Amino acid sequence: MLNSNKNFIIRSLIAPCYSSHSFDSSKVTEAVFGECVEVNDTKDDWLYIRQEDGYTSWVKEFYGTFEKSSASCNYIVLDKHPLPFGSRVSKVGDDFITINGDTYIYNNKPVKILNAMNTNDVLKYARSLLGSPYRWGGKTSGGFDCSGFVQTIFLLLGLLLPRDSGAQSKFFHDSRIDAGKSSPGDLHFFGKGGKISHVGISSGGFNLIHCQGWVKEESFDNSESGNKKLRDMYMHTCSVSVNLSK
Repeated sequence: MLNSNKNFIIRSLIAPCYSSHSFDSSKVTEAVFGECVEVNDTKDDWLYIRQEDGYTSWVKEFYGTFEKSSASCNYIVLDKHPLPFGSRVSKVGDDFITINGDTYIYNNKPVKILNAMNTNDVLKYARSLLGSPYRWGGKTSGGFDCSGFVQTIFLLLGLLLPRDSGAQSKFFHDSRIDAGKSSPGDLHFFGKGGKISHVGISSGGFNLIHCQGWVKEESFDNSESGNKKLRDMYMHTCSVSVNLSK
C-alpha cells in the first residue's frame, strides 16, 4: 500500500536505483544523500520514485525515510569526504546542516543548486574530481558514470540536465558547433551507429574532462597523444553558452 506521504528522503550516502523492483534488474541511476524524491508507487518494500530531473526508477525503502514535507537540502557538497561530492545539505543561518540534523564541517563551501556561475567555475569543480572512479549509474565522487558526472557538474552551472547522454544531446540539439571551436563548458558527444553513448565537458577545442574508467582530462585531436578511440566515436559538439544566454 502506498504511504500517504509521497516525500522520501535519501539517508544513505548513495541509494542505487533500478529499472524494476528487484536487485536482479539493471541499475539505472542513483539518488544521493539528502535528496528528496517523489514516490509514485510501491511494491512490497520497493518504491517507484521520480527525481528532480524527471527520471523514474525503483529504490529499496531501507535507503531513506518517508517525510510529511519535502526537504530543503538545496546545496551541493563540493568535498569528497566525509560526504561525497554531489550530496545535499541545507543552509540554516551561517551553518550547513545535513538531513540528519548534523552541522556539516566543510573544506569547500557548498554551493546552492542551480545557482548560475560561469564556465571557468565549472571547469574548476570538474577538475577537482579528477581521479574519481567510474561507476555505472553513479552521480557522486564515490563513482560517476559519464552522464551522471556531467549532470552533477551542470547543477552548479544553473542547468538541470536530463540524466542520460542521449537525452542531454537532445537538450542541446539546436546549438551544435564545430568541435575545434568549442569553449570550456561546452559538451562533446560520442557514440556509434547514430546512438549517443558517451559525453564529456569541453575544456577548450578537442580537449575534454570526462568519466571513462575514471574522471580524466585528455584530448581526442589528431595528435599522437590524442584518444583515438574517442576520436573514432565522435558524433557532435554542442554549445552550452547558447542555452545559458536564452
